[in-house]
Amino acid sequence: MAVARRAVLGAAAVGAGAVGFARRAGFTPSKTGSAGADTLTFSLWGADSEIAAFQALARAYERRHHGIRVEIRMEPYQQMYTNMDALLSGGRAPDLFRCDYANLGMYSASGQLLDLSPYFGEAERAAFLPALWEAVCHEGRPYAVPHHTDTTAVLYRKDMFRAAGITEVPESLNEAWSWDEFTEICARLRKKVHGVYPFVYGWQQAGAFRWLSWLWQAGGRILDADLSAPAIESAAGLRALRYTQDFFREGFVPPNSSVKSAAYPDALFTAGTVAMSFAGDFLLPTIDPALKKELYGVTFQPHGRYAATDLGGNAVVATRTTENPELAADFLKFLVEEENMARFCEQCVVLPTRRSLLGRPLDYAVRPDLMPVYAEQATALTPAMTAQVAVPSFGRINASLQDELEAAFVSRQPAEVTLRNIAEATRSALASA
Repeated sequence: MAVARRAVLGAAAVGAGAVGFARRAGFTPSKTGSAGADTLTFSLWGADSEIAAFQALARAYERRHHGIRVEIRMEPYQQMYTNMDALLSGGRAPDLFRCDYANLGMYSASGQLLDLSPYFGEAERAAFLPALWEAVCHEGRPYAVPHHTDTTAVLYRKDMFRAAGITEVPESLNEAWSWDEFTEICARLRKKVHGVYPFVYGWQQAGAFRWLSWLWQAGGRILDADLSAPAIESAAGLRALRYTQDFFREGFVPPNSSVKSAAYPDALFTAGTVAMSFAGDFLLPTIDPALKKELYGVTFQPHGRYAATDLGGNAVVATRTTENPELAADFLKFLVEEENMARFCEQCVVLPTRRSLLGRPLDYAVRPDLMPVYAEQATALTPAMTAQVAVPSFGRINASLQDELEAAFVSRQPAEVTLRNIAEATRSALASA
């Protein structure tokens, strides 16, 4: 997940409304926390608002547990996993850390995380969206809590749409543009609005996996149903890749917005370089101060054979070597308690993972009027999609996507060669997991 750059006031409200799980009968914390008596260490990265929200949650937990301390340790996102690998291998890992879903499987499968099966009953597991609970499980066992999610929808400039004579946009997921209709929209924008590219997509750098939305929309898969072999070499895979290659051939996207580019969708959108941006909800706090609210709106991603979207957001894990697993697990349950999750999502402009919050209107700090579209878009994510991203070897698969999609988009590598190279890299990654 790219980190949004902003701060939101009022994070203390999280603590004021928090309900501590450790009040439950019979809870007795250990006296041997790894950073001192009854201390939990929690490593994370985040935007200013996220850091403030986590700190408020930590203080609220401490108030519910007199004598217990939660020590938050900040890590730069770009070095988070390198640093965490070193800490884990050196026996100096924190009790808890934040982890995106695409990297989670690697840690779950390596025996480095606390198995949370003893701490979550069936009813507690069923409280989460199935696709998100699937994302934190390995071989049927949970190794994290799905703290929140985010997804991609299509921001659009209303003034540029008017200039192109586009007067309506889809207002529900079922009405989303087809691929052919989306191509027509892009062609009209390219012709009518001079000096502006039709759109930009958020597949840059580690976000290369977001391209999978097009594959899934075409009815394809990157892994087979058993998650044991590559499945991208298919008619659907070929259609998805050729369709997305056309974005560059037709000049629908800026040439500097390819997979290995540092030109991110929020910056190009606010600069007026593009008429549309496939952007995550977590970017709204970055975009909102730069554009007047009346200038832009949001609609749904196009669909092929199916609607689909990407798996964004983050989980929180406890490490297997924590000296106080009961306390660590209890803090994880506290983080995803309904009211705590609601406040975090509202302040950080991300989506909840609990079923009970789906139909509940949340008071988002930025553009609450746009968030229902993101929430509906997120329903296109299925457990079958998340399972393909949550495999232990996905980090290596994602690295291959970066290399091969860049070659396909920029160097015009033939689609068949690109799919074959991705399949070979995927097979190798699976074999080494």
